[in-house]
Amino acid sequence: MDLEIQAQHTEVHPRWRELIRRRIGRLEGIGAGFLRLHVTLVHSTHHLRGNEEVRLLATLPGDALRVQKTKPNMGDAIHAAFDALERELESYQAQRRSPAREYGPPFHGVIGQLFPAQGYGFIRTPEAQEIYFHRDVLHEVAFEDLREGMPVEFQVEAGEKGPQAARVQPARPAAPRGPNSGPSRRNAKPIR
Repeated sequence: MDLEIQAQHTEVHPRWRELIRRRIGRLEGIGAGFLRLHVTLVHSTHHLRGNEEVRLLATLPGDALRVQKTKPNMGDAIHAAFDALERELESYQAQRRSPAREYGPPFHGVIGQLFPAQGYGFIRTPEAQEIYFHRDVLHEVAFEDLREGMPVEFQVEAGEKGPQAARVQPARPAAPRGPNSGPSRRNAKPIR
């Protein structure tokens, strides 16, 4: 596995490097299969949610797992990030072992509310129902690219507190539905 450790606004302390190597060994013990792991340690001057941040980007064959955690000190942030990466890896491995889910036709709605710091939002349906979604269920769009009012398609599953979106993606444009949809060929200008 290719390992890259970099730091922003701080130096990589040997103790942190050793902690990272121990946590990687633990991940390899559960069959991580990473091709590459990029670790970024960031010392931030902002103190609202802690001031040490760890970002992990783990490359797997055909996929990538991303984790970002912030804690008051770098050791705790490293542990939190690797704990989260371990959970992501377990989820990824379970998903690969289970058969693909079959969904029916998608529901349609618009992004109603976004909570970027927490990584979730709500979709408003045409019936004015609010459907929860988490950033992990997004397909073909990054959470950062979502905007309130953006049309989306989604699948629904039962959640702990009611219905929640299981898969969310940008709405596809509607296809023409017959001879009367779109411009008439009789009045069309010839292509030159």
